[in-house]
Amino acid sequence: MLIREEKRKRFGEALFVLILAGILGNLFGVLLGVLLPDGSLHDILARSYGYGLTPPVSIDLWIFSISFGFRLNMNACGLIFMFLGLLLYKKA
Repeated sequence: MLIREEKRKRFGEALFVLILAGILGNLFGVLLGVLLPDGSLHDILARSYGYGLTPPVSIDLWIFSISFGFRLNMNACGLIFMFLGLLLYKKA
C-alpha cells in the first residue's frame, strides 16, 4: 500500500514540476519576444502554438447548458523548460 501511495506522490510532484516549468518557460519566451528584434531567433523562441477546442463545445439541454473547453499554448522556451525541469526532478 505504501509503494502505491509513494508512486502517486512522485507522479503528482513530477506533474507539478512539469506544469510550473511550462508556465515559467512560456513567460520567458514572451519576455524574449519583447526584447529580441524581429528575425528567425525571435520567431523560433517567441511564437506560441495553441492546441485545444476552439470554439468550446456547448451542449444546450433547454433547462441548462454545459460548455467544455480546453486550450494549451506552448512555445519553444516552454518545451525546453519542461524538459529541463523533468531532468532536474529526476536527478533530485
